[in-house]
Amino acid sequence: MPPEIRRGFVVFAGLLAVVAVIWAARMDAIAPADFSLQNGTDPKTLDPHRASGQPESRIIFEIFEGLLRMLPEGEINPETNIQPLTPQPAIAKSYDISEDGKTYTFHLRDDVRWTDGTPVTAHDFAWSWQRMLHPATACEYGYLINEVQYAQQYHKAIVEIGDQVEVELWDRPEETPTSEANVQHFPRGTMLYGTLREIIKPAEPTLPKDATDEQREEAKLDWQEQWVYVVDVANESADGSVDWDGPTQSRKFCVDVAAASSDESIERTHAVMVAFGKIGGAQAVDDLTFVVRLNNAVPYFLNLVAYYPLFPVNRRCIETHGAPLWTRPENIVTNGPFRLKFRRLRDRVRVERNSDHHAADSIALETVDFISLESQNTALNMYETGQLQWIYDPPTAVIEELMKRPDYIGGPKLSVYFYKMNHAKPPLNDVRVRRALSMAVDRTQIVKQVTKAGQQPAFSVVPPGMAGYESAKGLGEDVEKARELLAEAGFPGGRGFPKITLLYNTSETHRPIAEVIQQQWQNNLNVKIELKNMEWGSFTETVQQEEYTIARYGWVGDYPDPNTFLDLWTSDSPQSNLNWDNAEYDSLIRQAGVEQNPKARLKILQRAEQILIDDAALIPIYFYTANHLLKPNVRGFGATLQELHPLQAIYFADDVQSK
Repeated sequence: MPPEIRRGFVVFAGLLAVVAVIWAARMDAIAPADFSLQNGTDPKTLDPHRASGQPESRIIFEIFEGLLRMLPEGEINPETNIQPLTPQPAIAKSYDISEDGKTYTFHLRDDVRWTDGTPVTAHDFAWSWQRMLHPATACEYGYLINEVQYAQQYHKAIVEIGDQVEVELWDRPEETPTSEANVQHFPRGTMLYGTLREIIKPAEPTLPKDATDEQREEAKLDWQEQWVYVVDVANESADGSVDWDGPTQSRKFCVDVAAASSDESIERTHAVMVAFGKIGGAQAVDDLTFVVRLNNAVPYFLNLVAYYPLFPVNRRCIETHGAPLWTRPENIVTNGPFRLKFRRLRDRVRVERNSDHHAADSIALETVDFISLESQNTALNMYETGQLQWIYDPPTAVIEELMKRPDYIGGPKLSVYFYKMNHAKPPLNDVRVRRALSMAVDRTQIVKQVTKAGQQPAFSVVPPGMAGYESAKGLGEDVEKARELLAEAGFPGGRGFPKITLLYNTSETHRPIAEVIQQQWQNNLNVKIELKNMEWGSFTETVQQEEYTIARYGWVGDYPDPNTFLDLWTSDSPQSNLNWDNAEYDSLIRQAGVEQNPKARLKILQRAEQILIDDAALIPIYFYTANHLLKPNVRGFGATLQELHPLQAIYFADDVQSK
């Protein structure tokens, strides 16, 4: 190491030591856990149906468990450190797949218990999948199981004449015995079931020609709430079955309070939706048999089943405490290899080995701390002083030196770093402006001078390495063409271009990247932007509410298939937040969902990605690499493409329970 670099590293380490002493002073009242890891920001929620970020998912994967879970298969490759993970039986001891690939029958273990001692049954899965899909739950991952029969209709509250429907009356509880208002229960009010016979619609509202899209959408929603649904209500037996063919009673229902109040024959309802819980494609045959029926075969369906939004939650716990109160440490009931011990805001979440878990005897770690830690520098020093056994985000200032160490683990990731653009915010509603911004970014400078850990410049959205898939052709870097496009859009030399804001969440990496791109746009296009930082919770809320112009984002593949990087940009995806609507793109994603020829399917997805790129719906920046520091005595940990590291597989080299 050259002397000047060595001196710089020593000074840097000294500063880290000071920070670590201050941090440690906050922690000395707590006995250390067996294994502690950097977890980024504070998790927003521990509800599997409300979470969407990695700080949440790392914990949820450990305290909850699904039919299957992603677990190591085979040995870690000593040359690449890649650890292969596959969906393996967890609560389901086995499963059968029909010849046409449309029906999955899961056979559950009979020794799985919730942490309150009650058994985990197939009914828990049926109820939980329904809760996940219900619009009131606001799960961002409901679209994942669109191919489950009736799932899409239920998630989007779409009904047609002749559908077997559920009706929720307007008697939903809004408070719990804790006296905290606005908690949500599921199911909520009294539920009725029947066949939809008629929808009585009032005249559509007439709006002025200069009405905005927002005004038109609001008027449409108000109009739809005035619809009156005529339902032939059937009888429901004590065991929950519905006599669809038996005697019925015709009743009218409406969401709008004024319409329901003006006619005593109309009953107010929260919603009329397809009866997914009674006729849907995810049903409990008995306590230990769960059957899922798909509209079309899905090649990666088992990976979805092993993903945390499809994990079950405890019905009694949620109905007792409501959401979000049921996730408090004193209330929460879980079923994973670890259980929640305590949570300290802006500090840590501690979990402990679940001694009642069916695989408890093979779990080596007794306690694990997920440290809420965004500072790369603090994380590194806590690692060096033994307070952390694993960090995943070491400082970029010294990453090149860290990569030479034996405790560094790196590798490829199915993940892309990109900028979202809000197409509803001028001038980003002009494709020429979006293309110009994308083509004026020097991605090589970013990965060589800022991130410096082997990241690859990204000109497409789907990362390399997907078997059989060839990514779409990117726009490339072309400053002259970018200037021409900006001039064509009415901003020659950047004149008249409004100042826009680039939003990013707190991180020591996001800001320098934003500063470089800010300078590139200034130098190449004479476009000025301002930078704005937000903590994770406020950042995600701002983006979800589409109150941003440009925002930094990243996406880790939920499963090893190009679809996971493409289906979130459809016009109806809750993950998009782009205000981008392309009918051809939506159609191609739907076509890929039903195409059974693997090669043809990948070609369709490639065409969709090309539309995404050509329309500059977003700006890809680079493809991530994994960058871990891991204590040398830790075993069972390797780089994984999806950044999943099951803690139940981790142990120490000197542990008597080592495998």
